[in-house]
Amino acid sequence: MNIMKVKKNIFRTMLSVSGIVILAKVLGFVKQMVTANAFGATIQTDLIYISEGLVANIDYLLIQTLATAFIPTYIHLKTTDLGKSKQFVSNVIKVFLLVTITISTAVLLLAPYIAKVLAPSYSVELSAQLSFYVRIFSPVLIVLVELAIFNSLLKANEIFVPGELVGVNQSIILILLVILIGRIIGPDTVVIAFYAYAVFNLLFLMVYSRKYWKVGRGNPFKDDNVHKMLVMMGPLLLGYSVVFVNQQVDKIIVSGLGEGTVTAMNYAAVLSNFVSTFIGSICGVLFTYITQNIAEKRDRAAADLTVTSALQIGTLLLPISVITVMNAKDIVTIVFGRGKFDDVAIHNCSMALIGYGLMFVPFVMRELFSRFQYAYGDSKRPMINSTLAILFNIVFSIILSRFMGVLGVTLATSISVLICGILNIISSRKKNRDINISSYIKLFPRWIIGIGVCISVSIIFQKVVSINHPIVRFILVTVVTLTIYGIAVWPIIKPLINKIMRKS
Repeated sequence: MNIMKVKKNIFRTMLSVSGIVILAKVLGFVKQMVTANAFGATIQTDLIYISEGLVANIDYLLIQTLATAFIPTYIHLKTTDLGKSKQFVSNVIKVFLLVTITISTAVLLLAPYIAKVLAPSYSVELSAQLSFYVRIFSPVLIVLVELAIFNSLLKANEIFVPGELVGVNQSIILILLVILIGRIIGPDTVVIAFYAYAVFNLLFLMVYSRKYWKVGRGNPFKDDNVHKMLVMMGPLLLGYSVVFVNQQVDKIIVSGLGEGTVTAMNYAAVLSNFVSTFIGSICGVLFTYITQNIAEKRDRAAADLTVTSALQIGTLLLPISVITVMNAKDIVTIVFGRGKFDDVAIHNCSMALIGYGLMFVPFVMRELFSRFQYAYGDSKRPMINSTLAILFNIVFSIILSRFMGVLGVTLATSISVLICGILNIISSRKKNRDINISSYIKLFPRWIIGIGVCISVSIIFQKVVSINHPIVRFILVTVVTLTIYGIAVWPIIKPLINKIMRKS
């Protein structure tokens, strides 16, 4: 396959994935709007989201390490022996079934102690309720990790859309359940929905990927390729464990900032995840092609793909970041400001969103250049970079939260992502000298101009132009900002726009 054909395949796949991600995130917005309207931000929703967050963070820890180690191992194995690749998948399924059963059991047994660590400021009664929810959520971890294996398998075979449909299925199921039983069961509907969409999505991906796997006999721990994957996962696991600890520290800090603050921060994370999930999905697509280039000894092509993608995606996200920060209250009001989601919840959520909004461009750098190193089989250096950045995050969260509340916590997250992104670029250049960071320096003046434009437009519409309706004001700010910004950075995004026009 020639280089031009490879580039066309990459771009076509990215467009397909982008469309599904946008659909999933739009439905995700609707899901959160329905949930916020039905249940508001209360102590019960805090309890649910803290316990759900624990399982989700453990799931994230295992999924990220699993997918990052699984995909390169599988791709290299598939090119040499298709039969062994199927056996490898079978063994991975069995190994992680045992691992997740063990972890879920431990969480179930240690729930009272975990609850006290997660929210040390809670009363005995609230801590007992939190412990109950932790136990309820713990078994679903088994389903989520097995789901991740099948998703990684599809990605390794360049099938990306089904994995992105998981988010669509999740939103539809939760929306339906809130509408059907939300008034009867209350916030516990979220718990039922969590199980429902986890099981449904597992079955969906199992069926879709059926030709690539078959569970066979034998001891999975005797598979050398499983050993290789587990060895690669070691540093990754340590690195993502620090992420896990950091997320829990944030939850501990925020749980002491008042009733409903955890829920408000969770909704802000949902809004920021509209962008970060999109970034992660695109980086997941690029990771497969970067790995293939490196496996085929085309190091310069891998470097060019990584740098060009980072520049173009970062340039497109810069105005989104500034618009989010400058118009956080309008965004939160439009999406959640109704029903039981009161003014206090709107304020806390918008403050949290301001901090998260600064993260988007650094997130691209962090994700792409960490995957670039993973494609070379190096999981140690990204782990060190991540650990250093998160140590800064924890310190900043503790300090800034005292002066800025929930904004300080989310701002610390964005700072740590920026630090990690810079460290990953530096270490990627050491891995491959074709990584050319001079491109960033040349484009920096245009980015500064673009940021100035975005800020100016937001201030004008907020302070000068009198528009009382948040949705009208936000639409105008967005349209005007993106138009003027597009003119300022046109030379950077022109190649990407031309590609889109040729594909349409």
